[in-house]
Amino acid sequence: MTDRIIRVLRYAGRAIILTIAALYFLIDLIFFSMVRPLRRRLMALRWVRRLREWVTGLDRYAALVVLLVPWLMLEPIKPIGFLLFAHKHHIAATLLIVTGEVIKLTLFEQLFAMTKPKLMTFPWFAWCCGRWQAALDYLRSLPFWRRMLSWYFAVRAWALRPGRIPSRPSQSDREDGHGSNYLPRPKRH
Repeated sequence: MTDRIIRVLRYAGRAIILTIAALYFLIDLIFFSMVRPLRRRLMALRWVRRLREWVTGLDRYAALVVLLVPWLMLEPIKPIGFLLFAHKHHIAATLLIVTGEVIKLTLFEQLFAMTKPKLMTFPWFAWCCGRWQAALDYLRSLPFWRRMLSWYFAVRAWALRPGRIPSRPSQSDREDGHGSNYLPRPKRH
């Protein structure tokens, strides 16, 4: 009887962990697609190009530090946001998660791309990177992942339909101070 209870608890624990991991990666996937245009704009800035040149000129140990320090600072933001959400600080939690994810994905993903060639000279890093890529490939091959991805694309297509997001007010709307696309005009008596 005790053996059966342990198996059920292990099964339930794995299911809970897989669900949390799936939600965690889904949030990253959603934010990554939203941040992609911002990353392109950032990479066009002159100071970012200089930063990229500086980072690519670092040795492999300095590149490791440049990658790890922001990651160690930004990765705990999502669990802290979930903790705030659990304590009914919904607005603060949402702002923390959104801001943290945008910063993490723009900064960390770019730093990773800049430092990856240097970091791949570490055998342990190359091994971990290969295992990580194999795990991602496996996850992407699962029907669950494809279903989650199709839901994501359906929600994204719905959200990006014309008229879903208010457009910028025209010049005439801005001159009188009432953007018809943002707020209803006040009634005049």
